[in-house]
Amino acid sequence: MFRGRLVKQKIALEGLTLALVMLVCQLILILAMSAVWFYLTGASAGYSALYGGGMYWVPQALFTVWVLRRKVTTESVGLVLRDFYGGAGIKLVSTTGLFALMFGAGVEVVTVSFFATYILALVVQWMVSFTLNNHY
Repeated sequence: MFRGRLVKQKIALEGLTLALVMLVCQLILILAMSAVWFYLTGASAGYSALYGGGMYWVPQALFTVWVLRRKVTTESVGLVLRDFYGGAGIKLVSTTGLFALMFGAGVEVVTVSFFATYILALVVQWMVSFTLNNHY
């Protein structure tokens, strides 16, 4: 936990690098899953998998950008919690909006590939987060 110590700039830079690497790895995973669905079951399933992965990746990228936009200094340490709450709100609203836009617009999707890719991206994020934060 935080325990009253100030976050050093080097740790923040490592966190930023890790977050960006995780975003790129998730994007590669989503593209790979879309390619697998495309070649196994057709173009419609591949596009649906891409939509499902995008439903997860875009809000996650917005959350990451929002949380890591501030340069960490001794004065900004108290704002980290506020940034996380703001980022979570942005992620919730953008996820809800994307789902409403997708299904409200009547876009034809293959449900299995759509939700399989969405859930896979979500579970991988949880596993990586729990593995990297196992010291808490």
